[in-house]
Amino acid sequence: MLVKAKAGLLRPSILLRLVLPCCVFVSYFLYSTNKTTDYKPLRIDDKPLRTDDAADGDFELASRQSYGFFYDISSTKWNLLRKIYREHINHRDPERPLLYSPHDPLGNAKWFSTEPAWYQNNYEPNFSCMHEKRVGLQMNGDGPKWVCDPHRITKLALERKAKDSDHPGCVVYSVGSNGDFNFEMGFQKEVGEGVCEYHIFDPGDYAAKMPLGLKRGHYHQWGLKKQGPNSTPNATERYQGLHDIIKLLGHEHLDTIDIFKIDCEKCEWKTYMDWVADGIPMLQQIQVEVHGVPADAPLFYNSLEAAGYMRYHKEPNIQFNAGCIEYGMVKVDTEFMEGKNITMNKKEYTMVNGHFVDSP
Repeated sequence: MLVKAKAGLLRPSILLRLVLPCCVFVSYFLYSTNKTTDYKPLRIDDKPLRTDDAADGDFELASRQSYGFFYDISSTKWNLLRKIYREHINHRDPERPLLYSPHDPLGNAKWFSTEPAWYQNNYEPNFSCMHEKRVGLQMNGDGPKWVCDPHRITKLALERKAKDSDHPGCVVYSVGSNGDFNFEMGFQKEVGEGVCEYHIFDPGDYAAKMPLGLKRGHYHQWGLKKQGPNSTPNATERYQGLHDIIKLLGHEHLDTIDIFKIDCEKCEWKTYMDWVADGIPMLQQIQVEVHGVPADAPLFYNSLEAAGYMRYHKEPNIQFNAGCIEYGMVKVDTEFMEGKNITMNKKEYTMVNGHFVDSP
């Protein structure tokens, strides 16, 4: 029997007791009848993609497609990275890859035809390194660089030395010094003294500034130039092609250069095809500072991507120049990229058997 208050209305406490159970019942009914209807599993290669850790013991796929670098990533998580990469779009407008650059024929607005505007709308990272770390002093990007999972380099270097005592362990090429060695010192601290061999290149005479504490450090007063087709290595020349450098240092036998750090004030636009040329040890990671946006800038990024270089980091280095961008890239086998569509020179291409071919 309902009890009325003096004003003839239900007491609030009694009303709450009546309404609350009804709300709970209705909520449970709606939940139980609809809880599975909106679930759609992730898919890759048109198959459901498991996101649990049941396959965490299967590391073969990631290891094979990364040349042994990602030796402890499960196939489940690796396929998620592949899915992210395949869905990534390099441009705001793939039909106009120079949109927002000074070279866009249709661009004329002050804030929409600049180098910073282009970098804000093109070539973002398309890969992730779980344990990437900024190595070096806490300052602008002229010294420190983002390295993909440096702990892996230590492990791989020690394994190489265990198999072959004459192996250098790991090798770092640092192109463009300007007398700043804080990256090399920071990297040595990260991976351990004596683990890596460091080769620093600069046409300036900064050898006396190289810290005594940098173990196994070698300074070469050479700048980097485009490799000549019929060049003969000559150590007395001030500028060297990358292939000639490899020969002069006796590194033709190396399978891998673990770190290729380069800040050469625009020489990157002329030399990048040498980085992936025949006769060059595989560059496992590239840390490059790019300067400005030349008219053929998309070819630089597309060519490196086609060679298997995934962009895991992008950082503006704008203290002195708004058009300077730091990229971190890591090498994967092109099998990782299978099925990826990419636009180059206004044409669609698809990665098939390690090569980008015309899309059907």
